[in-house]
Amino acid sequence: MSFNSDDRRTRGSQKSDEAYNPTMSLRWRTRLMGALSHPAYRPTSVSNLVEQLAVPAPEVVKLREALTAMVADGLLTLDGRDIVRLPPIGREVIGRIRVNPRGFAFVIPPSKTADGDLFIPEGYTKNAVTGDLVRATVMQFESAERKTNKGVKSGKGGPTGRVLEIIERGQTTFAGTLQRQGHDWIVLPDGRLLSSAVLVRDPHAKNAKVGDKVIVDVTRFPTDTGFAEGVIVEVLGEAGRPDVETQAVIRSSGLREEFPPEALTQAVDAAQAFERDAVRATTEPIATVFPSRDDFTSNIVFTIDPPDARDFDDAIEVSFDESNKEWTLGVHIADVSHFVTTGSSLDIEAAARGNSVYLPRHVIPMLPESLSNGVCSLQEGVARRVLSVFVTFNEDGRPRSEYLRGGVIRSRKRFTYLEAQAIIDGDRNAARTHARSDTEVDDEVRDGLLRANRLAQALRARRLRDGLITLELPDSELVFDDEGRVKDVVPEDNAFTHTLIEMCMVEANDAVARIFAALEVPLLRRIHPEPSPGAMEELRVFARGAQVRIGDEPDRRDLQKLLDAVRGTDRVRAVHLAVLKSLSKATYSPALIGHFALASEHYAHFTSPIRRYPDLLVHRTVEAFLDFTKNGHRPPGGKRLREVREALENDSRVTDEEQLITIGRHCTDTEIGAEEAERDLRTFLVLQFLKEHFLGGTMRGVVTGLLGSGNGIAITLDKYLVDGLIRFRDVSGPRGNERWSLHPATGRVVNERTGLSVGLGDPVEVTISAIDLPTRELSLTIDRLGRPREDHVREAEPTRIARGNAKDAPESGSRWRRRERKETGRRGAFKQGRRGRKSR
Repeated sequence: MSFNSDDRRTRGSQKSDEAYNPTMSLRWRTRLMGALSHPAYRPTSVSNLVEQLAVPAPEVVKLREALTAMVADGLLTLDGRDIVRLPPIGREVIGRIRVNPRGFAFVIPPSKTADGDLFIPEGYTKNAVTGDLVRATVMQFESAERKTNKGVKSGKGGPTGRVLEIIERGQTTFAGTLQRQGHDWIVLPDGRLLSSAVLVRDPHAKNAKVGDKVIVDVTRFPTDTGFAEGVIVEVLGEAGRPDVETQAVIRSSGLREEFPPEALTQAVDAAQAFERDAVRATTEPIATVFPSRDDFTSNIVFTIDPPDARDFDDAIEVSFDESNKEWTLGVHIADVSHFVTTGSSLDIEAAARGNSVYLPRHVIPMLPESLSNGVCSLQEGVARRVLSVFVTFNEDGRPRSEYLRGGVIRSRKRFTYLEAQAIIDGDRNAARTHARSDTEVDDEVRDGLLRANRLAQALRARRLRDGLITLELPDSELVFDDEGRVKDVVPEDNAFTHTLIEMCMVEANDAVARIFAALEVPLLRRIHPEPSPGAMEELRVFARGAQVRIGDEPDRRDLQKLLDAVRGTDRVRAVHLAVLKSLSKATYSPALIGHFALASEHYAHFTSPIRRYPDLLVHRTVEAFLDFTKNGHRPPGGKRLREVREALENDSRVTDEEQLITIGRHCTDTEIGAEEAERDLRTFLVLQFLKEHFLGGTMRGVVTGLLGSGNGIAITLDKYLVDGLIRFRDVSGPRGNERWSLHPATGRVVNERTGLSVGLGDPVEVTISAIDLPTRELSLTIDRLGRPREDHVREAEPTRIARGNAKDAPESGSRWRRRERKETGRRGAFKQGRRGRKSR
């Protein structure tokens, strides 16, 4: 199916008033809830909201429809003056509790309220632990700062309550280390969810010994007068061993490792059947072996992946028409939906997992390896089924049209990132060093790679002009010894070929989302809403701390200018991290919301069906579309447009919007769980390395977070990129615990007695004073904290950056280092991730 870009704009303007009502309403429900739930929101009129959210005139009606529906659902209130508010918290709250290690907690209501989360002082939690579903009562609303019964400030005025009942435990299985305490045997749990030790009565039943890492089922949670109690259900081995700690993270995170036997059988049967076809394809015509598929086996197609990759789910080809000055990008993605059918055991298990999990030195795949590393992997030199999207661009990289096909490819070359970069740079010797395939790079493949490089440069420049947000948040690679222990931490490589693949995948995802938006067919999209007005206001304070002043109503150009202003300085990581925190999190939803950071009007995940369930759902919709359009060769138009739309709506492979909302929430949750597990294990391994080699040593770092007046600051160590804390109470002057407060003109925290100030991006030299591996806590000390008074006073008048178009100049070494597979990983919706294996 091919669309002209001008036609798309016309259809889009008509559709905003007429068609796709449920999804359009969902779009504005999402935007409204994001704006109203931000702490900085103050009740305002609908007309002011329209202005603040920059609602286009044709869509104001849709926003009002969304408001009316949300009021009816009890999500918002609208008074006679047209003032929009979140509803009050009420007298009782049922929600999940989040417990702070210092004893106080917050109960998070199922829907946003005007009063925020319910604060629970220490001693009133009924011994709930983080993740429990509780019922709590509101005791009072405080007008001043809330305090626990020990005087610890925990936030500004709001409701205070106490837990009445624990309805459901969020987690009952924990990993921990077995210890002996007098005559008792106890398990000291990992992490911070369960702060109490767990008393076990008979550790010998599992032959456990002191120092073993064990899995314990808690049978009685802690009370004010005693430990929790539990039963050891599994002994993993000696605590501290990397393989043991890996299993501990997997068990405590609830990750699914083993596949059901029926799913494994289905995978093997599907793989064997296809392998027979692949063998036939070596001697018989593709059209005979794979009817109704296009033959792309003679195209100049190649893959670019990490050196240790085994599952290759994307391949590309690029051509350039000299007469029309047009690029054509072909992105070929493994046809996973052919092997994983709707409702099968394979499908049910893949849906439950939601995604593959990439831990250091260990991968938990979404699909069995007979598929993920076998017949679904676009290996070099073998026939593979693919779903392909072709996009044409003008010379400047602006998309003109796109169409879909089902096909068969035979990859000409398996590149690694550094090998491909060396070929682009003309260094054949370096290319051979980084190669993982013996296939020589012939002139056709080399020329195809060079064309892809030129196109990627044009695509990236165009996206920067459109407002692409790029963050310079450097990452590091762990180097392991033979036992799996970290022996060094090194910067990741900076080859542009990472960006080359990222740009191609992003364009493919864009194109697929555009096609189904034009068809008005629901699709599970990857959405990244614009920042709320409140978040942008907070960012202005961070900008002042970076000595940069942005406009009163910052837009994406201001963000680009702010990010560019600190590149190459000590402040770059802290300020870029602050920008990241100001942005919404990317999630999965059928809402017609684009991707703010990628400057995309439409966006869906299509390019990684081996490792992401949302991509697999998109592939099923594509398969249905191809079936009704003769493999895309008879695109719908005129009367057939309605016929194809109705056919898709009635096809079992196309998921309806209500189901997509539910699946989207689940996949967002599994993605977050996978990221937290990866971060947890990675942090443990790095801290273990630091404890063994650098405890008591001095290191350089940078201030990346202000924990609030009276608390402290977060420091990120330069080389190792792990975070530690410095409490203000540990660096107090001769007068004891001194007060620190936020200086509003500079965004810095100032010592009220000495005038010393601390701000984001300040370089510091710290000492590693303690490391607690079970809780993943890094404690730091510093001899002198802060800069003199005159420094932060002088910063009260930061440089104002001019408004205007963002520059297209290189970003001082910044790049998208990580594939769009993890675009909402630790670094947000647009900071890419490729550890273990790529994903886009």
